[in-house]
Amino acid sequence: MIGFVFALPQELESFRVKLGPSARLRAEGFTFYYSCVNAQPVVLVKSGIGRERSRRAAESLLKIFRVNAIVSAGLAGGVKDGLRTGDLIIAKNVLDYSRDGKPGSAHAGYACHQGLVNLSCKLVEEKGIKFRCGDLLTVEDVAAQPAAKRRIGDTTSAVAVDMESTGVAEIAKASGTPFLALRVLSDEIDDELKGCDLIDEEGRVKTLRVVSHLLNNPLDLRYLLRLHHKTNEALANLALFLHYFVQRYGEVSNPLHTLEKQYAQDFVK
Repeated sequence: MIGFVFALPQELESFRVKLGPSARLRAEGFTFYYSCVNAQPVVLVKSGIGRERSRRAAESLLKIFRVNAIVSAGLAGGVKDGLRTGDLIIAKNVLDYSRDGKPGSAHAGYACHQGLVNLSCKLVEEKGIKFRCGDLLTVEDVAAQPAAKRRIGDTTSAVAVDMESTGVAEIAKASGTPFLALRVLSDEIDDELKGCDLIDEEGRVKTLRVVSHLLNNPLDLRYLLRLHHKTNEALANLALFLHYFVQRYGEVSNPLHTLEKQYAQDFVK
């Protein structure tokens, strides 16, 4: 079984719809969705935004279900030139800001399972999907300004940022569960993100705040509609790839022991 941890409801739903019918279990404060792709079982959970929520969701998932791989999946922001909205990010390492009080310093916290990385890279090349294989940095706050994103790209090895993957990786390492982070870009390095305060920590839209924001910033309506459209397109790309990923994973016999040998080529770009 493969476990997937998503931060936002729309991230989970885009993949759940792709999977088709699913069973639902409510436990330990989370809702889990169980389904299969060609007899390969998967379980999905929405954590909410941030490292601590993703850590708790991953911990509950591994406590309740017997999984042999866990994936942090969802949206990410680009911090390198040349990346475009909708591009898939396959993480080799999940970086974390160091806790030594030095802003901007980061260290390699967790390596993703090499076999799962190789499988993903082989699969995107076969399917002709635009992707980048590189490091992913987990941040505490949304990197909304181009200057902030460029600074991260210039001072770390990260190609993209998210807010959850370190939490999932921490639990995966503690339990000895193979881990992978798969993300899709929702914004590029020079894109300014507006309206970050319009959703709550569970990823739900704050309707009254949206109304208030648009009353004070009516010109942002077109921007928010365009952002919504781009995000949905990006998530559709991610859901399609995750479906391919589960199918291929299920086709490989003894996947966690043979993936590194079967896909031994280095796909880092």
